[in-house]
This record gives sequence, structure tokens and C-alpha cells, in this order.
Amino acid sequence: MLILFFIPFALCIIALIVPQQYVKKASFALSLIPLAALLFWNNQWIGTAVQYSWFPVLSIQFSLGIDSLALLFLYLTAVIIPIVIISTPKDISYPQAFYSLVFLLEGLLFGFFTSRDLAFFAFFWEAMLLPLYFIITLWGGPKRESAAFKFLIYMIAGSSLMVAAVLAVYLTAGTFNINELAGSATKSAYTPWFFLIFFLAFAVKTPLFPFHAWLPDTYYQASTSGTILLSALLSKAGIFGFLRIGNGIFLNEMIHWSPWMTALAITGVFYGGFAAWMQNDYKRLIAYSSFSHVNFILAGVFVWNAAAQSGAILQAINHGITITALFLVAGWLDRRIGTTLIGQYKGVAKTLPKLCWLTLFFVLSSVALPGTNSFIGELLILFGLFKINALWAVVLTTTVVLSVMYMLKWMQKVYFEEPIPFNNSVGDIRLKEFLIASPLVFLILWIGIYPEPLLTLTQGSFW
Repeated sequence: MLILFFIPFALCIIALIVPQQYVKKASFALSLIPLAALLFWNNQWIGTAVQYSWFPVLSIQFSLGIDSLALLFLYLTAVIIPIVIISTPKDISYPQAFYSLVFLLEGLLFGFFTSRDLAFFAFFWEAMLLPLYFIITLWGGPKRESAAFKFLIYMIAGSSLMVAAVLAVYLTAGTFNINELAGSATKSAYTPWFFLIFFLAFAVKTPLFPFHAWLPDTYYQASTSGTILLSALLSKAGIFGFLRIGNGIFLNEMIHWSPWMTALAITGVFYGGFAAWMQNDYKRLIAYSSFSHVNFILAGVFVWNAAAQSGAILQAINHGITITALFLVAGWLDRRIGTTLIGQYKGVAKTLPKLCWLTLFFVLSSVALPGTNSFIGELLILFGLFKINALWAVVLTTTVVLSVMYMLKWMQKVYFEEPIPFNNSVGDIRLKEFLIASPLVFLILWIGIYPEPLLTLTQGSFW
């Protein structure tokens, strides 16, 4: 357990000292170590834990543990990080610093997903902002500084009170241990206020509607690698927070406020979908699509129903896979046509047929075509919601049609309309790009056709 936790931090240091001409290949090879360790021992990780006294005066313990919920998010992190590294352009500036920051983020995420002490949970929660801030600021677009500043301000504003809430919970319950807090933190008269603070922190980082104002500019200005880290991993930290702290410590409050939180999430699904439909830039379109799908997941998290929550956990993993794929092909398309504007160049499928069909495959995953990974997750969320409120389930189902409309709009206008010639010196995607995308293709099909192994883990998380 300790070795798994410290590997990314060791890789963070190694990436800084590897010669520049070898750092990408070395970083990619080293990034496979955590994934190999997780896969080699597989379910033997469940129940693994370490606990050391760190600050006895306040009973703070360095406590890490892996259950089925943590294991799922560890798998996702370990899969996405190598793809981010191998897909990063060779000509990136300061490559050692970039790969070092990516490994630092991975280590902080590993700590966050496995933390069983609320003090360390809050520490990892805040610390993961720093590598992301520098990744946006140093390797983003023309307006990267303002986007990174907005991102940081929103994150800090959303969770600045979280540290105070953590201390307040400790003073009330006398412990930082998350397992012990599940039974004691809910006895205080101040518990609703504690829950509200944690709710705001998780809502901003995920983000839940209407706490999303930082998302469009941040996703757009970040590099492709940065956008993947934000959409595939950072948003999952917020979802994980609702699952671990919300369901684990503030269960009564989660149940009590479930209708209102579900209403916010469903509103976010529609808002993100219509905002995506209105975009004339496909990177912003995918950004709003991600926001819409994340709120779809939160609708399942907030419904106190076994099927819905199981589907939400599965869909969180699916979203990480699919949104990585979409931003990956969007970055490759941008590199070849030189713009992310929709309609400036058309009929691109004639020149880039391989990229076209790969993009279409990932789009079909995004719109939850049966046989792809997203179908079973969305189906479980809708089924669980239907058992609680049939009208809401019907309303949420219509967003699936909305998703099809704006995603196929992108495909039609960029790939399939009357061609407008463009200067393409790069050519269609090659074997290397196919190899980078192949793990995502495999996971989309495997989960879509045989989701049982992951569903077993999701059902073991709480039910």
C-alpha cells in the first residue's frame, strides 16, 4: 500500500532529472508501473490499509485504505495518466517539469482516493489544485493566465471553508477518522452546516450546476493534456467526495436534500446540453458536453437508490474514459486543420477518413449507444430514478436525445458536409495515434459488452 502511494511521487522526482530527449519515453514507461501493480494484484487490493500516527495531539493519522470504491477510481487514474503522457506533443516546452507535475497530480489523487483520515483527505483535496494550476498556466492557450486564475479562485472559494469545517467536525466528534465519523458526526446540531460546506466544495470542483462558471474557459484554454486531466480526473474527485463524505458521513443530509440536489443536477444536464448545442467551437462543445454528463452522474449519486448509485459510480468511470477519448481526437483534429471552429472547414472526412471514424466511435460512446460503455451506466441511473420519481426519469431521458443532437451536429458540420479544402501537412492519423487510442476503444467495448466485473465493484461500494 505504501509503495503504491509513493511510486508517483518518486516518479515526479525522476522525471525532473531524466535528460530532455528521453524524458517522454521514460515517463511513459514509468507511468505504467502503478497500473501494472493495480492489475497484477487486482481484487487483492480491497481491504489493504496502512495507518500511522502523524500528529497525536489532534489524533491525526496517516491512514490509507482501499475499498471497492477507491479501487475503481485508482484504476481510472492509472489508465488516464499514461495516455496523457504518451499523447503529449514532443515539442512541448519544459517537458521535465510537465511530466513531473503530472506524476505529482497522480500521487495526490492516489492519496485522495485512499485517505481514511479527514485531515489528509482535505490536504490532498487542496494540494491537487497546484499541479493543475501550473499545467494550465505554463502550457495553455493565449488566455491561459486568466483562465488558470479563474480556476484557482473558484476552487479556493469553493473549499476555503472546508478546512474550518474539518476542524469543526473534529471538535464535535473528537476524531478525524472517516469510518468513525460515519456514526458520530451526524449527532451534532451543526451537522447541516458542516454538510453545506462540504457540499459547496464538492459542487464547485465537479462541477454541479450552477457552480460551473470556471469550466468553459479553463477547459478551452488548457492544452489537450491539461483538459483531459481536468475533465477525466479532477471532476471525479468531486464525485468521489460526494460518495465518500456525503454518503459516508452525512447520510441523513444526503437523503433529506436529495430532491433538491437531484433537481440541480437535472437542470445542469439540460443547461450543459443546450450550451453545447449553441457552440460554434468543438472544444467548447465537448467541454459543455462533459459538464452535462457529469451532472447526469450526479443525478444518480443524489438519488438514494441502489441501482442509480451503482450506475453513477460506473458512469463516473465511463465518463473519464470517453471524455479522454473525445478531447484526444479533438486535439488531433485541431492539429491537422488548425482551428477548433465548427464550419470553418467542412468535409474533413474526405481527407482524414481514419480520424473521422475514430471520432465517430467515441461520439457514439458519448451518446450511450447500446454496446458501448455509457449505455449501461445511464440505463441504471434512469432505472433507479424511475423507481423514485417516474416524471424526473422521463425528463432526464430526453437529454439523451439532446446529446445525440449536439454531438452529431459536430460530426456533420466538420466531417460530412460539402468539403472546404484546407492545408494539411500532417496527414491522417497514423499507427501511433491508433495505439494511443486503442486502450480507450478496448475499455469502451469491454464495459459496454461485459460490465459485470465493474458492476460488482460498484455494488460493493455501499450496497
